[in-house]
Amino acid sequence: MRQVLRRAIIVSILALLLAGPAGAGTIIVKLTFVPGKLSMKAIPATLAPGAVVSVPVTIADGRGSGEGWTLKVAGSSTVDVVSITATCAANSTCTLPSEVGAPSGATVLRAAKGTGMGVMNLVVTLRSTSKTAVSFSVS
Repeated sequence: MRQVLRRAIIVSILALLLAGPAGAGTIIVKLTFVPGKLSMKAIPATLAPGAVVSVPVTIADGRGSGEGWTLKVAGSSTVDVVSITATCAANSTCTLPSEVGAPSGATVLRAAKGTGMGVMNLVVTLRSTSKTAVSFSVS
């Protein structure tokens, strides 16, 4: 019995001695950041001829690149952009978009480089000369 106890103690001491240097070494941890994505949410809207409609649009740019983005509108007839307002979404640290040029054609808003990052709530006010359904896309 004594011999078994002695062997157990020796094995335990050896295990502790061999594990000791591992705890004293340098540990290197490499981190990689995976960029998020660019996404957009908007409820499809229908414009009556001559009517002005405000459409809420949420844009989330989690790419972290500061590349900017372009918001476009699609409709069955020509749509005019009357106004655009932007605010940071609740609990979001965002950089509001700065326009690159005025809205034209299908382009509603082009966010300049270094702007339009984070989660933003836009209100896009539109007008059309004829009845048209509109939808939005971002790229």
